[in-house]
Amino acid sequence: MSGTLQKTGWLSWGLTVGAAMVLGFGMGRLSVPESKMEKEPSSTVSPGRVVQNQNGDVDRGGSEPVAMQHLDSTGDQLRRALVLTDPKLRNRELENSLSRASLEDVKNALKWAEGLPDSAGKRAAMAKIMERWGQLDGANAVAYAEKLFAETGNPDLLKDAMRGWGQTDPMASLQYTQSMGVSDGLRRDITRDLVRDWADRSPQAAATYAASNSLEVGRGGLTSLIADRWSKQDPQTAANWAMSLPAGKEQLRALDELVQNWCDLNLQSAADFVSRQQAGINKDAMVGTLAREVAKQDPASALKWVATISDAGMQESTSWSIYQRALRRDPEGAKLMLQSSPLSSALKQSLLEKAASKTNQGG
Repeated sequence: MSGTLQKTGWLSWGLTVGAAMVLGFGMGRLSVPESKMEKEPSSTVSPGRVVQNQNGDVDRGGSEPVAMQHLDSTGDQLRRALVLTDPKLRNRELENSLSRASLEDVKNALKWAEGLPDSAGKRAAMAKIMERWGQLDGANAVAYAEKLFAETGNPDLLKDAMRGWGQTDPMASLQYTQSMGVSDGLRRDITRDLVRDWADRSPQAAATYAASNSLEVGRGGLTSLIADRWSKQDPQTAANWAMSLPAGKEQLRALDELVQNWCDLNLQSAADFVSRQQAGINKDAMVGTLAREVAKQDPASALKWVATISDAGMQESTSWSIYQRALRRDPEGAKLMLQSSPLSSALKQSLLEKAASKTNQGG
């Protein structure tokens, strides 16, 4: 009997110890000091392992530049963006990564990006970083970009920094651009980028600035550029502004951009606006632009518009443009269309003779 009790006691003791060992082992796995545990990488995109040492500092394996070690989530997002193969998606993610970055984050990101091997990803990252630096500290970002331009001859990062500066202080960036020691062509390009972006964000402010500042932007001029960007957003308000401009070539160019874009947005609305205008050179110019746009779908209706142009020279040049395009598509149909149009008999004959002359010349 005592032997049985003794065996039972030993068995109970053994079970208790075994259970304690199992429980202790399980708890031990949960309470192993973190300094002895190797953490998994925070992202599969990260180039190296992340290990926290006994001092609590983060040590990243691999060859990642030291500057990136000091970046927080901004750096993680930049790394994830760079592995994307779609350029548009990559650029969007780069912008998102930097959208809330502080000036310190941006400078650390720049040091990291400069250490990357040359690639499309690096160039994209550098561009977005310089643009964000320009937003936060325009003058210093541009000064650094000018230094890079002097060393490499590549103006891309300078344009990026200027674009960022223009987003937060367009007047200061435009003023600085006019005094930069760069070629006239580069100055024009940068000025055009700044005005275009400003007109996209605040067309009225850009137009007000342009009214008292002469800026060379090439390709159509300053008012034409603003009219183009403004009319894509709000053609009616852009039209009110364009009609108030001083008469001359700049106004005519602005009206041309306005009508083209308005036709793309709402052809009927554009036609209604043009038809309400008083007769004169401005209306003739707008009718000409409208007719060329209408001709893309309905050349016969376009010639009806051309018949209302009062300037004989403009009427002939516009009708010839429309008739010539119709001839390329359907020669016989084009002739019938011309004969049934409301254009004068003299103009019809002139167009027929010009077409015959082109044919004889092989044109």
